[in-house]
Amino acid sequence: MSLPGTTSRIALSLCWLPVGIAMVGVSVWLLWSRWSVLLNGQPAMLATCIVLGFTGIIALFWAFGSLTVGARYDAYVDDDSDVPRRRTSEQLRRRARVRIALGVPALVICVIATVGMAWARPAAATPVAIAAMRSGDGVQVSDRLAWYEMKKVTKNAKGQTVQPQAGLIFVPAPRVDPRAYANVLRPIAEAGYLVAIVKPAYGVALPNDGTAKTVIDNHSEIRYWAMGGHDSGGAVAAAFADSNPVIGLLLYASAPGNELVRNDLITTSISGSADGLVSPGDIAEGKPNLPEATRYVVIEGGYHAYFGDYGQQSGDGAPTISRQEAQDQIRQATLEFMNSLAPKPKSK
Repeated sequence: MSLPGTTSRIALSLCWLPVGIAMVGVSVWLLWSRWSVLLNGQPAMLATCIVLGFTGIIALFWAFGSLTVGARYDAYVDDDSDVPRRRTSEQLRRRARVRIALGVPALVICVIATVGMAWARPAAATPVAIAAMRSGDGVQVSDRLAWYEMKKVTKNAKGQTVQPQAGLIFVPAPRVDPRAYANVLRPIAEAGYLVAIVKPAYGVALPNDGTAKTVIDNHSEIRYWAMGGHDSGGAVAAAFADSNPVIGLLLYASAPGNELVRNDLITTSISGSADGLVSPGDIAEGKPNLPEATRYVVIEGGYHAYFGDYGQQSGDGAPTISRQEAQDQIRQATLEFMNSLAPKPKSK
């Protein structure tokens, strides 16, 4: 005859074994395959990854211990065997209820966290994008806690630093290394504009995360701000621009899901004709949600992954032009957009 609570203890232990293995496995997988992305990105994902791994180790120790020696600690008070602790039948039942009340919700939370972290594994920036993140050639690249920053260092005849008049805050696509956009956006910084690339927590940007506002608050010298974004990052950028003091909106392969209240936003939408993730039909469907004067630029033969440097994406289309050709057009359209916000910066 089994002791009270034995069934629940064994059942929970058997459930925690695969979950603990998955927690440790996902953490090791993320750290091994995306260490550079996690280390240089928003700290939340790296911290969660480490906590998930340690929690998985604890879960495995508990599960093994419960299956191997747990019965010795659940002995009846009238058991004559030599055991370290003895409990009454009622104590064992109460212990089982507490175990279930705490163990089952914890198990569910850990499963959700493990699946979520595996899903959030970001596409890593390619070497060409990483190279564009290095300071040099008059461009200073800064790694802030929640964003990357690129800014041209220019001095006038008096040796004073010339501050940019306009800035672009860019929101990456979901689960894409923010550094992947450095190669595309660095020429905008070289032209004299401030470029800030947001580091979304867990790779998914939210309209109210506060990063864009923090960037603006940290740069009082900027007179003209624009929001930009790729994929659903563009939708997040549009939502922020619709209710904050920015004058421009730049969309890379993006179509906002809701109609913007502001019709005065200087807006440019750049898309690819071969995009399999945000198709030309999606762009056309989103036109009523954008200001009437929106400028639409179509990269003929370009597809979704050309807007950054992070490799291919599942479900994307088949491009008919090279990445270099497409990105040259994207940069040119982006520069024209920034020039429309304020006079082009002059180097002295």
